[in-house]
Amino acid sequence: MTRLLVAAALAVSACAAPAAVTTTTAPVPRTEPVAPVTTAAAPIEVVVQGCSSPPVTFSPLCETYQLLETWHVDAPLDPDSLASVALQGLEGLRTDQVEEPPRTLFCSIPHEAFSGLCDELARQVTESQIPVGLGVETAMTHMIDAGLDPFTYYVPPDQAGTIRLNGIVGGVGVLLDSRDAVGSKCAQISGACRLEIVVVLEDNAGFDAGLAPGDIVVSVDGVPVEGMGFGAVVAAIAGDETGFVRLGVERDGSAIDFEIERRELVVPTVELGLPLDDVAYLRIPDFEDDVPRLVDDALAELADTDPGTLVLDLRDNPGGYVDAVVEVADQFVDDGVVMVSDAPDDHFEYEATAGGAALHPRLVVLVNEGTASAAEVLAGALRDRRDAVIVGTSTFGKDAVQIPFVLRNGGELHVAVARWSTPDGDTVGDGGLSPDREVIWPSGITVEEVVEIALQAAP
Repeated sequence: MTRLLVAAALAVSACAAPAAVTTTTAPVPRTEPVAPVTTAAAPIEVVVQGCSSPPVTFSPLCETYQLLETWHVDAPLDPDSLASVALQGLEGLRTDQVEEPPRTLFCSIPHEAFSGLCDELARQVTESQIPVGLGVETAMTHMIDAGLDPFTYYVPPDQAGTIRLNGIVGGVGVLLDSRDAVGSKCAQISGACRLEIVVVLEDNAGFDAGLAPGDIVVSVDGVPVEGMGFGAVVAAIAGDETGFVRLGVERDGSAIDFEIERRELVVPTVELGLPLDDVAYLRIPDFEDDVPRLVDDALAELADTDPGTLVLDLRDNPGGYVDAVVEVADQFVDDGVVMVSDAPDDHFEYEATAGGAALHPRLVVLVNEGTASAAEVLAGALRDRRDAVIVGTSTFGKDAVQIPFVLRNGGELHVAVARWSTPDGDTVGDGGLSPDREVIWPSGITVEEVVEIALQAAP
């Protein structure tokens, strides 16, 4: 598992071009089909069988359960609990889609605890003629959204690839979050867990339309988001990254509708400056594959200047790859641990490589609520290993390492496979990384003003 974790993603809602995986699904204890049984509610034959050779309509459920059993950070999972949540999702299905019911429903389930799902599916297929595949996917999605952590989610085939690795919503350019009153992240949107826009990337569709951090999303294309899973709402906003999407938001007690034309994301790049004497400024916008090289180039430009203080701006940095953030940390930390990850059967310490280009300047790290995941890793590592002063507001709070899997149906399953902590053992899972000096960053200020505020807070 260690090798996979090295290439895993640290992102809010997980996503990059995922690598295809091939899995074999373990059958339930009853590997042979049982004798056909007819439920009282459904006058069609229901053959309950395991997942060794599932029909195509049941393949996503079987494959997903197998992946979760193998990889999920909280494994072993409780099949009774997951089956109960899946059944609730199916019971709540409302759709206008219909198809001719099959004469026999071959119901492949990953564990005998899911047998009730077969009865309910047979009833709905008979009485409402719902498509079998839609019923299975609805149950599976609800099982993931309501039964697991908020960083494990499913993206259907027609929306695969629309949520970036760092959690940015494709086509629109926003980062979303949902928390309850005590700050715990929510997998489902409700009155107690509203959907908030945390980051709006400049020069992207959402920014140009007028979306702003702090906006509460209440509807997508006229459909209320309450009761929907976090991943389902994000995928609906992204769509296929073309066409228009209508977002209903609440801002300062007022309802506003935004008509947004989706378009290709404009990704910010690393920014370097010398705003004051003996002070350098370095902004890192994310931790995609090319960022270590860009940071290396930027620091090379400072070689002759040798500033006494380096202000590292990680505000609104949504994260990215583990490899990328560890490689960047190498520039600031000469040796030792920069991050620790823990999975059910794996403990791994990521260590810095000696010879970085910025080992000596005093470090001031800027953060806000949009500083997430891999960006939190770097901020925590620099505080623990370099005594960096963290300035700003509490960070996003994503402590999950994710791996995206491509399912046979073309959908994506993003699985939280481990949780990470700082070198000193601190976690951001409970409210994010707290700053050493709290600063509410004004909007629309220049780099020079940002640096001056930071230095006043951390003289």
